[in-house]
Amino acid sequence: MTKIRQKNFVLPLWLSCVFIVGFNLSTSVRGEWQTHQIKQGDGQGGWVDRPAQRQVLKHPDAEFTMPFGLVLMDNDELAILVSREKANPEGGRIFEPNIAFSKDGGETWSPFMAIPGTKGRPQFLTHLGKGRISFVTEAIGEGATMRRFFSDDYGRHFDRSEEHPLTESGKTFNLEGNAWVDRDKKGEAEAILEIGWQLDEGKSHPTGDYSAVFRRSIDGGKTWIDEISPPQWKFTAEHDGKEWLRGVSEGSIVRAANGDLVAALRTDMPPKYFDGPNDDSLEGTAISLSEDDGKTWSEMQILFDAGRHHANLQRLPNDDLVCTVIVRDDIQPGNLNEGELTSRRRGCDAVISHDNGKTWNLDRRYELDGFDYLREDGYWVDGKVGHLGAAALPTGEILCLYGDYQRGAVLIRWKP
Repeated sequence: MTKIRQKNFVLPLWLSCVFIVGFNLSTSVRGEWQTHQIKQGDGQGGWVDRPAQRQVLKHPDAEFTMPFGLVLMDNDELAILVSREKANPEGGRIFEPNIAFSKDGGETWSPFMAIPGTKGRPQFLTHLGKGRISFVTEAIGEGATMRRFFSDDYGRHFDRSEEHPLTESGKTFNLEGNAWVDRDKKGEAEAILEIGWQLDEGKSHPTGDYSAVFRRSIDGGKTWIDEISPPQWKFTAEHDGKEWLRGVSEGSIVRAANGDLVAALRTDMPPKYFDGPNDDSLEGTAISLSEDDGKTWSEMQILFDAGRHHANLQRLPNDDLVCTVIVRDDIQPGNLNEGELTSRRRGCDAVISHDNGKTWNLDRRYELDGFDYLREDGYWVDGKVGHLGAAALPTGEILCLYGDYQRGAVLIRWKP
């Protein structure tokens, strides 16, 4: 891996003038890459150490710096989108979208800057080409709604927005994951492909089955067409002699080199966990493919039954696919009738597909980062980690980003 030389952080003059709101020198961020080792399964139950780099970014005025997006733009800059989170003196909590930029692959970063007119946890940071990026979050104001905010100058201003529409049946279209953008020869967006989700009225977590919806936009995110909620994204699971309908929620999407669409979906909690302590940490990840541009989808291939989710999908320059997941419960494969084992490890993992998403190297899984954690009450669920992003680099490396509630936004630079 190429060694990155540390530099002194210098705030560019142009950047000191772009945001009038929420900007001062005390918020500046310096990236500090440190030597890091990741582990890769050797296919025989053992592990091999691989070189990597890691750094942690934290907003100086936040209890939690939760990352929700990372993109490499066509000016070779990185943009990172986070939620600045802290207690509100007037009650409740503050969730404020912030953005920062790096011109040198993450070695140095601009200050985190609040995005005026927005609140909440921002989702689906997407690079649309030619300086345009977008994300979805809640707008500030009376009767505030979810809106898609657009920038035409590489994220320096978000001065226009469109209402984030409901599904064709009038249901919410919740988002978390990453979109895919089909581009023309100039690199501009021809279509945006997204997967959203909702929980039908009268159903509740964890027993209710979530429903995911695929749709596309061919006008830059203003309107949406080709909506489908595939029946293959539902399945049944048995527990104590009863069958439970299960579904999927969050979704990430990538177009493979052969033209297929590949979706990584967050699966509902297996019913075997209903009877004990549980939370949404006990949800999993599955893969589904479409060979006809999203009209129909394959039966799901379960990668992780529970404990690993928030999937992100990226395509590398060599056309391998990388699926990054949060590790909130390190559940090991086992006999479902006897129960599995789980460690205290929390963190971030990745798996690779060399065949356009058809198979994944689970026995050669990468452990990108991790730490030990156990709840104060002694229960093994709940991992103090969540949310992620990733960006494939032209060098064949990949930047993975995940949220550590105790440290901040953790960046890992590695090469499969």
